[in-house]
Amino acid sequence: MTTSYRGDAPRGDARRGPEPGPSVVLVPNSLRGYATSAEVAAALAVGVRRARPAAALVVRSIADGGDGTLDALSDAVGGVRHPLDATDALGRTRRTSWLALDASTAAVETASLCGLGALRPDELDPLRASSAGVGRAIAAAVSAGATNILVGLGGTAVVDGGAGALAALGARFLDDRGRPVTPFPAHLDAVARVDLSPARTLLAGVTLRLLSDVRTPLSGNLASFGAQKGLTAHNRPTAVRALGHLAELLESAGPLDAPGTPPAPGARARFQEPWYGAGGGIGFGLASVARTTAGSGSEGLLAIVDPEGAVDSAALAITAEGVVDAATWHGKLPGAVADRRRGRERPTAVVAVRFEAPLPDRFVSAHLISEDTPPPRAVTGPALWEGLADAADRACRTWLREGRLERV
Repeated sequence: MTTSYRGDAPRGDARRGPEPGPSVVLVPNSLRGYATSAEVAAALAVGVRRARPAAALVVRSIADGGDGTLDALSDAVGGVRHPLDATDALGRTRRTSWLALDASTAAVETASLCGLGALRPDELDPLRASSAGVGRAIAAAVSAGATNILVGLGGTAVVDGGAGALAALGARFLDDRGRPVTPFPAHLDAVARVDLSPARTLLAGVTLRLLSDVRTPLSGNLASFGAQKGLTAHNRPTAVRALGHLAELLESAGPLDAPGTPPAPGARARFQEPWYGAGGGIGFGLASVARTTAGSGSEGLLAIVDPEGAVDSAALAITAEGVVDAATWHGKLPGAVADRRRGRERPTAVVAVRFEAPLPDRFVSAHLISEDTPPPRAVTGPALWEGLADAADRACRTWLREGRLERV
């Protein structure tokens, strides 16, 4: 059955010339390790122009809290990058940055600090991977005067629940004899108590806004995302015990006393709350030492990057993700875009290397970057740019007819 209705472009007449084409908004995520959001959008635009030359094209380079979050914020609102020598997930020093948006507002991206993109698959070591670099970046922003910090959560190689970040902010992890313990997941069972007071003092008056790339609570993080970080049947039980023990340690450390705000949920309750599982649970730990809010990174960044609402109102939205799986529809960018447009009965075309989960409804279409069978694990080089353009071309021909929006 064909469904059709008029697009949002006004009708033309003989005196004004040809009717404008339908509006198309490009709102892709980055493809980790292969292309930034802006590069993906540029390739998609080639396909749109080829299929529908008259289309009114709008580009929104964006992220969902994971890779590319600082780029999306910088492109949208500017700011100043501050270089920083921080450690990656394996403790190796690397040059990165945090972003000052104004005198009191900063942004930190966990994917650029302890992300999967910096590690080869054979380097993944989740029981000894640390989020310490995130703590150092937050401390640097606070030292520069930031009191409101956006923390993009997603794309990390850690499962430490933010323990490494807490230690970098001054928290002390101690064994039963008062000796310090490095809080890797492999060592957390040796920790008898945590002294959070140094980190709480450092972050007094600071508010953290967590921009999470998935809705998953920390209680469900390992089941959903452990494998991509290197967890196996052999080491998963240790990681599960470590996170459970961390929750008990933070609960025992007592609630955060933030004057002028209602009491925050304890660590046990927060362990089950949505959004705190993103990025290996880094936000879960941070919420023990600073006033914190957590929510959808996609929605938060869309509000900043697209204040005019082009993503909601365009005749067609084309988004992109490397791999579409069940998590895509629970916080990732393509799911957020489709959710916003569903109520308007506006279609969303999703471009990806692989689709490993069904589409949510009839207003979403799937378009592969490569139509090879079976789908490749990755697409690179000229094949990537040509594949993105071809996928956008197919998306336009699927949904758009001249001057109107129509499912073919």
